[in-house]
Amino acid sequence: MNIEPNDIRRFLEGKTTPEESNKIKQWLSVPQNEAVARMILGDLWTNNEIHLKGQKPDFDTMLLKTKFRIPTDSINQINKHSRSNVNRFIQLFYRVAAVLILPLMLFTAYLYFQKPVVPVSPSAENAGFGIREIYTKPGTRTSLQLADGTRVWLNDGTTFRYPEQFTGAKREVYVDGEAYFEVEADKQHPFVVNNPMMKTLVTGTHFNVNGYSKDQFFEATLLEGKIQLESKSGNAELLPGEQLQFNVDAKKMVQREVKSSSAIGWIDGRLIIQNERLELALKKISRWYNIDIVMDDKSISDYELTCTLENEKVDQCMNLISNALQIRYRVEKIDNKKRIHLLKK
Repeated sequence: MNIEPNDIRRFLEGKTTPEESNKIKQWLSVPQNEAVARMILGDLWTNNEIHLKGQKPDFDTMLLKTKFRIPTDSINQINKHSRSNVNRFIQLFYRVAAVLILPLMLFTAYLYFQKPVVPVSPSAENAGFGIREIYTKPGTRTSLQLADGTRVWLNDGTTFRYPEQFTGAKREVYVDGEAYFEVEADKQHPFVVNNPMMKTLVTGTHFNVNGYSKDQFFEATLLEGKIQLESKSGNAELLPGEQLQFNVDAKKMVQREVKSSSAIGWIDGRLIIQNERLELALKKISRWYNIDIVMDDKSISDYELTCTLENEKVDQCMNLISNALQIRYRVEKIDNKKRIHLLKK
């Protein structure tokens, strides 16, 4: 039985099928494989191949799952003559896995969720206090609470900067990406969200901003309270259930009524698209699947799309869109990466 390093990595991450898991358990139950197991674990550590996705991990739970990846009843079929050797090997495997994987989890999670204090230029309002920066890598989300009690959820690919303490007349933060805010009410100290495309001013409210500077598109959705939006192209004010979409290149703003809760479906792992132009919807879908999507036929950009994506694979998503909007797509491979092209039927 041949076991590859990738098999062990997937096994430790809980991604193997029951059949694959049984084969790996049998392989690990052979004491003669100890040297190979040591080498594989060492390679996983050296190459940093244990990847973490999703929200900030519970290290104790993850380690416990790793330790019990081989249940005790899986070795009951081994004859009594070799049982003591097998038990010693499995215990050794647990110790090696614990020593290698836990520090790797801690180190990887640190890189994923928290960068060290960086020398950005704080506003005069927050002068004298450290500015922290968080970057959520593709495929990850996280949340935090600011010094004033405000709660913030960050979607993947988002950069967020905030002061360790708020001082002065305003509470200012910076976001490039998507974030949902539940701002602690304080009328004497307005809360300001700075973005390369738009500034959002509030006192105490719940709202979502989606503004990746790379996309040159900004969207704000209000759930509770009231917010003011300011940009060089104009200003706007939103009430609950309203959304502002701003196309930076076209310098065009559209204010509309929406089911505001759909804007924060991403917090629960759902991408909800509600009567949106295909051009905008594809930006969100492209980021959701971390894949390039190109409209070869610009005439389809004004098509409207409504859908909810959760566990669908990218090909299932494309089939859904092509059937709903009467368009076709093709997949192109470039340097081991996929790019999807959309055309009119």
